[in-house]
Amino acid sequence: MENPAPPYPIQSVDYALQLLLILKRDGVLRVSEAAAELGVARSTAHRLISMLRFRGFVEQARDRTYRAGSAFADLGGGPSSATALLGIARPHLVRLTEKAGETSNLMIRVGADVQFIDSIESKKALRVGSRVGVRLAARLTSGGKVLLADLPFEEVALLHPGLADDEAALSTLKRTLAAVRRQGFGTNVQESERGVVAVGMAVRGVNGSAIAAVTISAPTVRFSRGKVADLLPPLTETAEGIRSDIIRRLPGW
Repeated sequence: MENPAPPYPIQSVDYALQLLLILKRDGVLRVSEAAAELGVARSTAHRLISMLRFRGFVEQARDRTYRAGSAFADLGGGPSSATALLGIARPHLVRLTEKAGETSNLMIRVGADVQFIDSIESKKALRVGSRVGVRLAARLTSGGKVLLADLPFEEVALLHPGLADDEAALSTLKRTLAAVRRQGFGTNVQESERGVVAVGMAVRGVNGSAIAAVTISAPTVRFSRGKVADLLPPLTETAEGIRSDIIRRLPGW
């Protein structure tokens, strides 16, 4: 027996919920098909999907389709979850810390922030400690920059309403993310915390979109610009190793 329609339906909410049901059924959202199924204009479907993406329910793949995001997965709508990612990534983080000799971290984006979900501390006496559970502004962290760089800048701007009236800050952020996108990694030189420097790289899912970031953080006294080149090979190996395991163990991600 179907549930009766509410006496005062909110059409936009109903459309968004229908999109989630389509995503659960098909595993993918396409703007044109979503518009046809809802009986709305493509522009309306795109705005609805953009809000779902803003809240983490969908992520855009490189082929411009939309797949289940972390928020959808955590509600049981998809096959992946932060717990599954942790299980896959941890051994890779352990090896990364051993190779780099510095603390490694795994983080995910939560709106305009990043949240550290795992850290493997260096064994050196002077080291960057675990940041598990800490949330920081994504634009100030190495991993957060690579995750933001994976988004259209229009969406990045929406995530930062506080910068809406600061054209200079938005322009600087846009240039920074463009550089991160070009070079394939992000850096954080005491931007989020004094005395700490970090280098980060995106971890990509099956469809090529960035789903997390892996970073190496070190005290400034052991860091130089030249050290970035030394950290990139183990970072790349770690990010690619995690992705390979995701493809093998979570093919629906």
